[in-house]
Amino acid sequence: GKLEKVDICLYKTKLTDDGGHALAAGLDRPELQDLDLRINDTTVGDKTGVTLGQSLSKCSQLSKLYLQVTDTQISDATGIALGEALRTFQQLTKATIMLYRTKLTDQGGQALVAGLNRPELQDLDLRLFDTAVGDGTAEALAQSVRVLSKLTKAKISLCNTKLTDRGGEALATGLNRPELKDIDLSLQDTLVADSTAS
Repeated sequence: GKLEKVDICLYKTKLTDDGGHALAAGLDRPELQDLDLRINDTTVGDKTGVTLGQSLSKCSQLSKLYLQVTDTQISDATGIALGEALRTFQQLTKATIMLYRTKLTDQGGQALVAGLNRPELQDLDLRLFDTAVGDGTAEALAQSVRVLSKLTKAKISLCNTKLTDRGGEALATGLNRPELKDIDLSLQDTLVADSTAS
């Protein structure tokens, strides 16, 4: 039968990149509409992340995505692969993406958030705290958010990153939209200052 919904939760397991890669390879289901995948506090890395991106890019019907790959070894290659996958989700209405406490930098962060400009997206929860992303990611995110005419809810956490006022200002401007009814923006432990606040 058609597999339309998948929930997988692997918290604090002994999963390695080989197992993660095998798991991710099995998610290339074109009929998949709702994916909830949580991998936390394991040694999985970019072999898993890149395979996940490749598999998900075949899931063009996906409308709900909850993706948590946190406290892992993933880095920019995963961010780039996931950004490419996001571009195929024309029906995506709700996206929760958590890649916090990983080796992600602006290179992967920018590619990831550039894929978020999905026309149907209404609800975005993006948590990249405790990573090395910075202004490039924030500016790319602001550009994506600017074209999301259906987005009404946004939760964004870039705490403890390399963010400065340049990215903070871009993000504040991008989020300043009448359609957005619910904004939760967390920028603690960054270098943002007065310009972002104003």
